[in-house]
Amino acid sequence: MSAARTATRPSKRARRAAAGQAPVGTRPANRRPGGPGGGRLGRVGWLARPSLRHRPAAFLAAALTVFLGTVVIGPFATMIETALHSSGDDRLALLIMGGVVGGWGLVIVLFSLASTIGITVRQRTDEVVLLRTIGAAGAQVRSLVRGETLAMASVAAALGAVPAWFGARALLDALRSGEVVGDDVRFQGGALALLATVVATVLVARLAASVAVARASRAPVREAGAEQVREYRMPRWRLIAAATLLLYGLGFAVVTMTVTGHSADPYDAMMTAGNACVMVSIGLAVAAPGLLKRFAGRFRGRGAAAELALSNAARRSQLLSATLAPVIVLTGSSIGTLMLVDIDVRSMAGAGGADDVTTLLNVVVVVMISLFATIMVVNAWAAAVAHRRAELRRLWLVGARPRTVRASVVVESLVTGLLGAGLGVAAAATTVVPFSWARGEGLVPDGGLWVAPAVAAVAIGVAVVSATAAARRVRFSGGPTSG
Repeated sequence: MSAARTATRPSKRARRAAAGQAPVGTRPANRRPGGPGGGRLGRVGWLARPSLRHRPAAFLAAALTVFLGTVVIGPFATMIETALHSSGDDRLALLIMGGVVGGWGLVIVLFSLASTIGITVRQRTDEVVLLRTIGAAGAQVRSLVRGETLAMASVAAALGAVPAWFGARALLDALRSGEVVGDDVRFQGGALALLATVVATVLVARLAASVAVARASRAPVREAGAEQVREYRMPRWRLIAAATLLLYGLGFAVVTMTVTGHSADPYDAMMTAGNACVMVSIGLAVAAPGLLKRFAGRFRGRGAAAELALSNAARRSQLLSATLAPVIVLTGSSIGTLMLVDIDVRSMAGAGGADDVTTLLNVVVVVMISLFATIMVVNAWAAAVAHRRAELRRLWLVGARPRTVRASVVVESLVTGLLGAGLGVAAAATTVVPFSWARGEGLVPDGGLWVAPAVAAVAIGVAVVSATAAARRVRFSGGPTSG
């Protein structure tokens, strides 16, 4: 072979590359170590960290919900663990505090957690479509979202376990000072109860993320891209869940008027009636997208801001439903429980007074639900407005004044606040009316009627203030790509 021919002949490595074969001694790029086909889906975990860093507002709202959820649930879980080391009446009181009160707190926290995680993930439909367009598989997108949620929820829940431990000790001290349990009861809750709380919270967050991203990651790219502008239709599973909760809550109301209201123990009626408003409130919150779409058109307003707000509320009910749901829960649960306590105190005044332990439990439920639902409202508006910053800037770029754009967000909050407060009052009636009937006051209680408008006004005020604060953070200065 001549020297000139040898110089122009391709090398063995080049010939193997041209034939589509990997060079000798190298591992195929599409295979992970650890077995054949291990890299079929590819690695997308490296995207999770920059995605978390570039979405601080949305992920902060979800992380705050996880953190506070752990803080709320943890102390009641430790009461159950402490009850296992107690006996007699003390054990029963701790089990009631941890099981009944903590159970309702768990329902509210898990609902709010799933709602917040769901809106955070659904807001990323454009990003999911982009990843699918450039070649990412649906399983890869789901893996990315689950990885982000798992990292965020694990850190937030672990941080929440610390104040939950101190809150558990403070709760037990309050029970001892209120003579609910004896002074000899010692705090026994610890790592086991808090670990179970952290694991449960993280699993719920991961499940909520999986459910929220499933539709966009499995649908064809063209259909997923059109999802944002299509008319929203509630999925069947959501309709079934809402109907089940509503029927379950209404069933409690019927049982109160027909069965427990005639019981010799006056607190049997309280046990069934108290559950009704919570179940109905959550059922209405689950159906919030459909309710907002149906009733948003009933509102009327004047001016550009009102036109923008009402049009957006009707067209994008799925997005704004995340701000409507916590208002329903806040109003319905708070009004129902507060008026139930008021009826109990008034009706039991001639029979030796209301039971202090029962009153304390109800007050704890009201405070816990109200506080957490308020945080849900604030978080929902922060996440919703953060997601819509680009949209709000585009309105400004086509000629809307910044004041008009911000006012439209406030009007949206007023619409969702009024509708949520009205639905919440209806949910509270499923507790108030049956319990008032059971205690001999008729269908309308003899007092405490000021509670409903007062709580409704507070709920509307929280929604409006939250939306106003979130809208003020939107910046309209600079070029089209800023803000």
